[in-house]
Order: sequence, then structure tokens, then C-alpha cells
Amino acid sequence: MNRKFLFWSVVMACCAGSVLTSCSDDTVPENSTPDAPGTGAGTYVVAATVDGVNYLLTAESLDEGSVTVKNNGLETETGTYWVFHNNDYLFRLVYNKGGDGTGSSYILNSNNKLEEHLSYAFKRITTYGTWGDNVITASTGDTDRTDAGGYAEQGILVNYLNSLDGTTSTKTYPCENYLGNGEYVTFSGFVQANGKLYTSVIPMGMSQYGVKAFPDKVTDPQLVATVAGGSGSGAYKEGSIPSTQYPDHAYVAIYSGNDFSSTPTIVATDKIGFASGRMRSQYYQTIWAADNGDLYVFSPGYGRLTTSSDDLKRVQGTLPSGVMRIKAGETSFDDTYYVNLEELGNKHPMYKCWHITEDYFLLQMYTRGLQSKGEYTTELAVFKGEDRTLKPVTGLPSEDVLSAYGNIPYNENGYIYMPVSTTDGSTPALYKIDPRTATATKGLTIIAESVSTVGKLTSQK
Repeated sequence: MNRKFLFWSVVMACCAGSVLTSCSDDTVPENSTPDAPGTGAGTYVVAATVDGVNYLLTAESLDEGSVTVKNNGLETETGTYWVFHNNDYLFRLVYNKGGDGTGSSYILNSNNKLEEHLSYAFKRITTYGTWGDNVITASTGDTDRTDAGGYAEQGILVNYLNSLDGTTSTKTYPCENYLGNGEYVTFSGFVQANGKLYTSVIPMGMSQYGVKAFPDKVTDPQLVATVAGGSGSGAYKEGSIPSTQYPDHAYVAIYSGNDFSSTPTIVATDKIGFASGRMRSQYYQTIWAADNGDLYVFSPGYGRLTTSSDDLKRVQGTLPSGVMRIKAGETSFDDTYYVNLEELGNKHPMYKCWHITEDYFLLQMYTRGLQSKGEYTTELAVFKGEDRTLKPVTGLPSEDVLSAYGNIPYNENGYIYMPVSTTDGSTPALYKIDPRTATATKGLTIIAESVSTVGKLTSQK
């Protein structure tokens, strides 16, 4: 039987007697007003996939009803990441592995219909965010500068994708010895708060260029690779130090200008490891601002995964998943604040996290120990910053049938909505999580195979 026909047969059987279009919301959270399409209040947008084809769907409510991709929605190319810029534009970004990235932006037109707005081409992505009118992406790679031996200086390759006119500006910023320890770096996530831009700085070891330029920064000659090795994102070159010498340190750069050409303020701590979720070459944001401007810095503790081999010595980290804080307007970590996440809740290490509201954060946890492939991360928990508490979320599908979460949840009116896919024959659904009780309630059902993200767009006038 044709796979697509089989899928739709299952869908129709599961949904017999139900309406496969979005339904209005009869239960409105306190102190909120329901959105009406075409009024400028905004319309919910869901990115869903069937048979490798992506669709953008609209819905009137996230709390109930269902929407379908069958004969519905705007068909688009696939996207690695979906970024909502304010409520005006939705960006589709494609990673393309080691190659250059591509993407498009989408709008809700004056007739409240989704349409493609602008197209983009840019350098490869390992992290992304927004800054002013731009969606920004960043990665680390060779610059045009080389030393006498032909070794390339490393730099941060930043793409500025303007949401207003579609222009793309690519700039390269040197990142050798960025932290003063001889190592080159990459960025992980971007947060606009307190009139500044914050980014987590991830030390990457020393490049061939760096080892030659800063020999006094090599803490142990045995850390320098004598032959090339590794594969994929873990490949390294002879004469380099392939992983950081400082796995038990976290660094945050604070920028005051409009781009990365200004000199940042570097905030450092040795109480947690580097602050980033990780899966292969991708770096997921784990720094977020609370509503009062305090920046919470979460570290999964990935330095513990670093191991030595017979051919190469590496520095292994020891610190667990932890949280520290930079108070609003401050340029140093709050020395009175530290939380060991692995002593709370179900005592699991952390994978990803997102801000919900106030000082509540949603954390995605490993259930079978720390690893860097994003597997066995079916537990969600709510962290309360001021209270230093972590509560596992209840009301979700059981772990034995839960197959995946969406890449980016959506927060509104004090709740956060997480796309959830299962293996029990059910179609994906959004689960509404109340951070105060750490409970999840099933909401909008999406008749598709998987859901990447959900957000809101306001119609263009």
C-alpha cells in the first residue's frame, strides 16, 4: 500500500466525526482576549510535515480543535529552524550541513493568508537568533587571513538577514584568543535584554593558527594533535588542540552596539561549564532573560563527555548541569546564585531550555544520562529561578510512546505550548504547560506526521 495513502487512511479513521479545521477557543486564559483573524490581533501559525513536505497552517486556537495539512496550508521547502521575528515575519532557515544556508521569510497578508515574502542565501548556521530588524545566524570557520605556514585564522561568520527589505549582509569577526586564553570560539544563542545583546561564548580549543600564534597559551603539549583525526563535526587537524582546555568554565559576551564589531564585556565563571545545548555541530541556546531582565545561564555540563584516547589527550570536565545568573544591568555573575540541576526533580542532566514567563523556564532533560545526540530526552521540567526549584511536568504522553518534541515551543499568556509527537498512532498535538503547577494539557491536534514549531503572525496592512 502506498505510504501516503496509508497515512491518510489512518488519519481519517482517527478523526472520523471530528472537524479537520481550526476551531474557536471557548476557554480563554484569564486577563486575555481571543484573537480574531484579519483584525491585526494575530493568527497562530504551525509548521508541520508529511512525507518530507512541509506546510504552514493557520489556527484560531492552540487550546482545542484540529488543523490538517490535507488540501490545506501553504506548502514550503523544508526548514531546519523556524524563527518568528516579532509577530511580523516567520523565517525558514536551512542548515545544509557543512554548506551554505538558504531560507525564506513568510508573512500573513492583508487577507489573512500566508504567503512567501523574501528569499535568502547565507553562510552555514550553527546558532541563530534576532537582533533589531535582523534575524542573525552564526558559525565558526576559516577567515581569509593566514600565517606564514598557511594556517587560516578562525573567525565568527555572522549573517544579518534583514526582515524589512530582504538584504543579506555577511561579516566575519576574528575569534582567535577571543577570551584571552588562546582559544578560538563560537556563539550559542542570542538574547536581547536591558538594551544589550547577550550571547554564550563556547571555547573550541586552539586552531593550528592559534597554536603557532599563542604558544604560551598551550597548557599541556600532549593536548596538541600529532596527526589529523575524527570525522564529521568532530574532525580535527594535525597541530591543533581539538577541544577546549577549559570545559568547566562558562562565558557570556555582552554587546552594546548594533553588530559584533564593538568590543564586548566578557562575563566568566568556573562554577558551571559552557552554556549551550548540543547536538553534533549545532549549538542550542541555553541563556534566557527573565521578565525582570535577569539573565539565567544554564549549562548541561557537556565537558564531562570529553575523553582522551591513545593518540590524543583531552581535558575532561567534571561539573554537572547547573544554572547561574547575571542580574539585570550587571556585568558579572551573581556570586550568591548557583543551582545544581542534577540534585533537583528526577536528578537528570539538562538538554535544552526556554523561557516561559516571569522567572519560569521549561527544561528538556535527559532520562538515560548525558550524551550529545539528543536521544532519550523525553522529560520536561519547569525551573523557577528565584525559588531554585525544578518540577517534572505531568500530563504528557508516557515515555514509551513519546517520540519527539518540537524544536521551539511557543509561550503566551503565562503558558508555553510544546509540539508533541508519539508512536501510538495518534497525530501530533500541542500540549499547554502551566509553569505554576508543572502540568500539561492536550490542546490543538495537528493532522500531520510531525510538527516543528508554532507561533503567531499579525496580518500585514
